[in-house]
Amino acid sequence: MLSPRTGRAARGGFSLIEMMVTLTILGFLLVATMPSIGAWLRNTEIRNAAESISNGLAKARAEAVRRNLPVRFTLVSTATDNPGLLDVNCAASATSASWVVSLDNPAGACGNAVSETNAPRILAKFAQGDGSRNVTVSVRGADCTSASGNTQVVYGGFGRVDTAANPIRCLVIGHSSGATVRPLNVVISPGGTVRSCDPAVTDNNDPRKC
Repeated sequence: MLSPRTGRAARGGFSLIEMMVTLTILGFLLVATMPSIGAWLRNTEIRNAAESISNGLAKARAEAVRRNLPVRFTLVSTATDNPGLLDVNCAASATSASWVVSLDNPAGACGNAVSETNAPRILAKFAQGDGSRNVTVSVRGADCTSASGNTQVVYGGFGRVDTAANPIRCLVIGHSSGATVRPLNVVISPGGTVRSCDPAVTDNNDPRKC
C-alpha cells in the first residue's frame, strides 16, 4: 500500500521513539498508582482478617447450638518463621489473627488434625498467613478502646457468650506496615452475635458505622 503523501509503502508497527514514549508514560502511571495499590492491598489484608475471625466466631457459635455443648474460639500464635502455619505450642495470643475452634482447650495441640473425637477435638482452625499475613490484632474491652488480654470466646448451647470465661468483646485489626490504612473492629455481643464495623465511618445511616 502506498502512502498518499510520499508514494512509498507505509510501514506497520511502532517506531523506537514511539515505544520509548509509551513506556515512559506507562512508568509514570505506575509510579502514580503505586501508593493507592499498596493501600488497597493493606486494607484487603485487614478485611480478610476481619472476615476470617468473624467466620471463626460464627462457626463456634453454630457448633455450640448444634451440639448443645460449650464450644470455644481461641486466638493462637503462629509459627515464628511462617505465619501460614499455627505454632505447634498453640499458645493463646491476644495479638494474633490466627484462631482455633475446639471443644477442649487447644493448648499444645494446634498441630493436631481437625477431629470431633481426638483431643482437643478441633473443629476448625486458621493461620493468619492465609490472606492476612501482615495484620495486627489488639483485643479490647466492650468499648473497643480499653486494652484487654482476653484470648477466647466460649459459646454455650443457646449461642450466648459465657461471660464468666472472660470473653473477647472487641478486636481492633490494623496493619504492621505503619502506613495509612482503614482499621476494622470485630465486636462480639453478650448474645453471641458478631459484627465488623469501620470506626472511621461517622454517618449514622451507614451500616458500617461502629
